[in-house]
Amino acid sequence: MLEVPGWVKVLSKLLQAGMAAWDAIQSRGIDGKEGAALRLATDLLGDLGGKRSEEPTNMTALHFGIVTQCFGYAIGRQWAFNKKLAPTGLRLFMDKEQRERADEIELRMRLAASSLPKFGAALQQSGDLPASVEVVRAADALSAPLSTPYYQALWSSFTHPKLDEGDEARVPLIDMEKGRLGFERDFLLAYQQVLASSEGQRLQQYVEGVTGDFRAGTLRELLLRDMAGWNERHTFGNLERHNRPEDDPIPFMPLGRVYVEPVARMVTKAQQDEDAPREPVLSLIEHWLQKSETNVVIVRADFGMGKSLTARTLAQRRARRFLDARTPSSNEEIPVFIRCAEDLTEEGFDLNGFVRRAWKREASELGLRLKLEDPALAPPGRMQRALFILDGLDEVILGERRLESFFQRIKDEASEQHRFIIFSRPGALPGEREMEGIPVLEIQPWNEPQIAAWLDAWRALNGEAGPTPPELEARRLGELATTPILLFMIAQTWSGQPREASASRSALYEEFFWRIARGKHEADRKLHQNVFDASTKLHRHLVQGGWVAEATEPPDAMLWLMGRVAWEATKLDQHQMLEPLRKADVLTKHGITNLLINELGMDGSASDTVDAIQVGLLLTLQAHLRSGAASQLLFGHKSFREFLVARYWADRMKALAHAPSRDWEEIELPLLGGRLLSREDRTFEFLLEMLDGEPHPKREAAPFGLTEFDRRSLLQWAQDRFESEEPEAPISSARGGRSRPPSLRDDRRPWLREAALAIGSSLRDSPGMKQHDKLTMRSMLAWFWLMRIGPIIVARKASLVGASMPNLTIRGADFSEANLQGADFSQTTLQPRHIASEVVHFFTSFARATLDGARLTNANLSGCLFEGASLREALLVGADIRGSFFAKAMLDGASMELVNGDHATFTEANLTDATLTKASFVNATLKKASLASAWLHGTNFKGAVLEGASLRDARFDDETIWPDGFDPVAAGAIRDTA
Repeated sequence: MLEVPGWVKVLSKLLQAGMAAWDAIQSRGIDGKEGAALRLATDLLGDLGGKRSEEPTNMTALHFGIVTQCFGYAIGRQWAFNKKLAPTGLRLFMDKEQRERADEIELRMRLAASSLPKFGAALQQSGDLPASVEVVRAADALSAPLSTPYYQALWSSFTHPKLDEGDEARVPLIDMEKGRLGFERDFLLAYQQVLASSEGQRLQQYVEGVTGDFRAGTLRELLLRDMAGWNERHTFGNLERHNRPEDDPIPFMPLGRVYVEPVARMVTKAQQDEDAPREPVLSLIEHWLQKSETNVVIVRADFGMGKSLTARTLAQRRARRFLDARTPSSNEEIPVFIRCAEDLTEEGFDLNGFVRRAWKREASELGLRLKLEDPALAPPGRMQRALFILDGLDEVILGERRLESFFQRIKDEASEQHRFIIFSRPGALPGEREMEGIPVLEIQPWNEPQIAAWLDAWRALNGEAGPTPPELEARRLGELATTPILLFMIAQTWSGQPREASASRSALYEEFFWRIARGKHEADRKLHQNVFDASTKLHRHLVQGGWVAEATEPPDAMLWLMGRVAWEATKLDQHQMLEPLRKADVLTKHGITNLLINELGMDGSASDTVDAIQVGLLLTLQAHLRSGAASQLLFGHKSFREFLVARYWADRMKALAHAPSRDWEEIELPLLGGRLLSREDRTFEFLLEMLDGEPHPKREAAPFGLTEFDRRSLLQWAQDRFESEEPEAPISSARGGRSRPPSLRDDRRPWLREAALAIGSSLRDSPGMKQHDKLTMRSMLAWFWLMRIGPIIVARKASLVGASMPNLTIRGADFSEANLQGADFSQTTLQPRHIASEVVHFFTSFARATLDGARLTNANLSGCLFEGASLREALLVGADIRGSFFAKAMLDGASMELVNGDHATFTEANLTDATLTKASFVNATLKKASLASAWLHGTNFKGAVLEGASLRDARFDDETIWPDGFDPVAAGAIRDTA
């Protein structure tokens, strides 16, 4: 192959050959003579590509040559009237001016070649270079002639002003006054002509391959190499060490050093006890991926148990396995990591879109800004084996119907080549039908050796500072430490904890975030004076507005703002529940700015202060923005946001308790438009811990604990809001704009009513909420029905006598200890919302409730809890009570004709005088139940357990079916004959 000086000479001749095609300046396009001149360069191109020396054609060198030839043609078209600009023939026969021009061309060609990165390497085949961002960009540029590094280098060289200095008489080769676009048009005309030649067609095939499969493969390799290094990333946010703030109070925690593999167990109906086999979760995943008949596996666990760390570790190890394999890539399983909160943002199921969005996000982190439809982001093909890892499904609000459709589509997409593993909290999983055939693995709490291993890793990263397992037990923190995220918080706050530390989760989170806020504030005093000053201004502003007390400190103000921002992010996430076809909203930096200025009234002109507050806020939140003002706010851990939302609500609840009723609307205004209750997170549990707990032992500013006066006041607010049926006035009316009538669909109060009912029903020592009349509950549920959103009813101890709730769907409601005497639930569906993997997670509970005389005709009560409930003379005709739990329930005199009670439990229940005609109790348990004087004509007790049951004076007939070997007469029953 030619040496570098030879390259330059050949390239110079190619440029001159292109310039020689000037004759037909008056013609449009490229005529025959010009085409012939261009084709004369074929031999030169052959030299450049190595064809004459019988070497494999160097296609990148050929590409450079063709671009150079066409560049010369564009120069020739520009100066066709001056033949001396294009010296041709032997140098011996050139005059002085032509030789000088030839020298200038060679000099500019040398400059162009030298400007290319590593001139020799730049002209190698692309496959000779290691996968890098530069290679991906260069491959992309080959598809656009004007974007190639060759054209860019030529343009820079031939327009270099320094080379035109010193000779005023010399005419520039490229006349910028004649226009860049005209020059580019001439270049492209020549380029298309050359592509029609045999050399050009070979080049075109090569470019298509490089910009297609080669570029896509290079990008995938790049992403996999990055993924294989995730074990060196920070546990929180998957950040690289250099991206972590220097003043971050949390030590840098590489995933590979702090990840302790949890154990898991396979969840089946037959294995629900604590003795079920347990194995390391990653090996269990590998096992069930091989055995799953649907090619889908689910890993479920409650908050903070290490789901995401396990997902990232699995992806990292799979990426390393793929890169180290010695078999063809199509035979290896490529891991595709999908972060649900960021990549599942559109309506419906679009796997291609999910993968493209995930790879676009990961490429962006490497500095590659690609369009979503870029061919390089195409998902793995049908024959490429792939493992799709979906992390954090519970962080996406899908709704019941979309969730069911989502899992059906997952099973439709899964195959031997494309397998799926989904990590989620239990509450975000669908019902039994959609989960059929999918193995479910449940991560278990850490045991003592796992806790000790993690603490060893923590102390190694933290200068040997931190607790030991015996010290945890001494402070009664052993149970909390079995949850990894809580163990981290204990370790992070260990040095400042009193010896009698509280075992409350909320208190632990409060201490953690207070440490973060205070540490960040003190660090800012030394390192970021502008952020420190802005935090002080924020505190002063919030004190003046009455949001925080005067006795508080700037970190308290930052904590308050953290809660407000977390709630705003939650509200935006929930918008898609109201408008499923709408693109998901996320909280951005711009949204935080609007909140600071519009709601909190900060000076919008003081942009530096607002920006500094945002910087401090994000670092204290342990959150970050992906990129720029329009990027999504991401929290370090989902439970961080849940706690902060609960903290903000606790603060507002205490403010409501202290305020007169005339001020309630103003205080609760920021609470509107979002939903406190959720089956997928623990926000409400955090809130109750704060309100029902003791005041924080160290910090009066923490919104913990209620006085008796606060409790009574808050219960009055909850009662008032539960009863209130007045829709919210439209925003235009409230602001003095054009008035329009309130509408049900625009009302933002139903979620607040739902929350008020739950809070009033759940506070310690609450007597329960009371309805105004029998339609109070139904009036609240009307909006949920209209918006097709399932209500979350928490009505413990509520007085709902005669409540009218027929023909509704109320899954997973809590009516425990409620007074529902005479209530109407006819044809209402109360079946629990999820029966995932044959395990009920959210029961509808009527435990110890009073339903005497209630109407439940044809209601779906399957899987509901009625333990200790009173249903005397209740009407359950035709009801579905399969699998329900009626232990110790009072059902004397109840009408239960045609009931389906298969697999139901009636242990020690009282069914005296109940009518069970033609009901089915196949495989039901009626151990020690009283069926005295009950009507059992045509009742099916096949397989039922009647041990110890009393059937004194119960009436049955020939159609009654009894368990094998059971003698009803001996048990006291009376047989009626026709």
